[in-house]
Amino acid sequence: MIQYDRAVSFAKPVLKMKFTVKNLASASRLKCVGIFGLFVVVGCKTPPMPANDTDQHIQSAASLATAIKFHTNALPVESTAGPNRLALSSAIEQSLRQSPEIQIALAKVRTAQSAAKQSRLFPNPILNVVLRQPEGGRSTIIEAGLAAKLTELLQRPRRISAADAQLRAASANAVTTTLDVIHDTQQNYFKIVALQKEAAILTARSASLSKLLRVTEVRLAAGEGTQLDVTTLRAELATANLDRREANRKIKAAKYALAHRLGQPAGRIDWELVTPLYTQIALRIESDAIKHGLLVRPEIQTDRWQLAALEDATALAKLTWLEGAAAGLNTERDANWSLGPSVTLPLPIFDNGQARREGARAQAIASRQRLTQTTRQVTVEIREAHHAVAELMTTTRHVRTRLLPLHEQRVTLARKVFKAGQEDVTRLRLAELDHLEAQLKHIRLQHQTTSAILRLDRATGGSTLEIENENN
Repeated sequence: MIQYDRAVSFAKPVLKMKFTVKNLASASRLKCVGIFGLFVVVGCKTPPMPANDTDQHIQSAASLATAIKFHTNALPVESTAGPNRLALSSAIEQSLRQSPEIQIALAKVRTAQSAAKQSRLFPNPILNVVLRQPEGGRSTIIEAGLAAKLTELLQRPRRISAADAQLRAASANAVTTTLDVIHDTQQNYFKIVALQKEAAILTARSASLSKLLRVTEVRLAAGEGTQLDVTTLRAELATANLDRREANRKIKAAKYALAHRLGQPAGRIDWELVTPLYTQIALRIESDAIKHGLLVRPEIQTDRWQLAALEDATALAKLTWLEGAAAGLNTERDANWSLGPSVTLPLPIFDNGQARREGARAQAIASRQRLTQTTRQVTVEIREAHHAVAELMTTTRHVRTRLLPLHEQRVTLARKVFKAGQEDVTRLRLAELDHLEAQLKHIRLQHQTTSAILRLDRATGGSTLEIENENN
């Protein structure tokens, strides 16, 4: 029996075919059941689930002793306060364990894992039962059918592959989130360290200017100085005090940011930060750094797996015209029972799936371009950070080994001249001020060097830094 139904709208017409054979012998019925089984065999191959080792990847990237747990309940708004002495490693670990961003990323991994499990399930069979009462009081005619969605069976291997790729992409994205949290914590931590050193130098600078101002006022009273000298020093002292207040404000802001990262937005900020600034590292050559970064950067891994998923989606789009197709067995009882295979196929007259195939292909093309864009971006980030680290390490070393010793020597000589009575204290105070300015420049260069080292570490995928002693 062939039925042809066409809807009023421009949806694809559906062709329903049902072949029934009356009075089938048992062997023949088994053959019909075997025909139905062939449709199931097409989608029976089930690859194993990919291992959900995101926790291990995060643990390795962050160098943690134990993995970060996925919390089904929300993290507390205010976590337990830590010790007074705060090392960078402790700050990073607490930031990771109290990070909502990482928990959100882990939840997305579990969502993708559920989708991967769902893709491995067979579609539920569809049972269709029809009861018809013929005229004349004859016996009720019973029609029953058991069918499976043919398209889902045919697409099952590709759906599994696409879901697995999305799972791996979500896992790589969780590692990316981890590296971002680590980088942000490091930057906030060292910003506080550098600003505290700057504030100490600015305080000493204000004190030195105050002493020099008093000397100048005494000289003016004795008729040896000028009012211009006094006014100039007062302006410089006012500027120094403003710089010191601004530095203290920046310290508070950086501490608030670090407290937020530690999961203590309203908690203590009076830690003793014990990890010094990074100013010297064992710098690998640029080509090796780029090669390593392109190999391990999770952003590239994410784009690659998303591309794989979209390529699977492109392949799946080739069968979109078969949506609604079903195959199964139909049985009918009139006078006797009859059994036979049935097939429901949409006729691709109005919609042959071309538009969806083109859309899927365009998304895959965009994903390829995105992968190229990410690869180029990673390369330029590594090159820029590598160059900055090399230059800043050299400059910082020169300031430490050349500029600062010269200023120290100048202060020593000015002090000897003052003690010998050959000059008043003015020359000594000016030498001390210039020495403080050189120290301030050194601290800021150290901070810039540390930031560049952290950028290089992030650009190369969070590789282990080989920190060297600054005195080497």
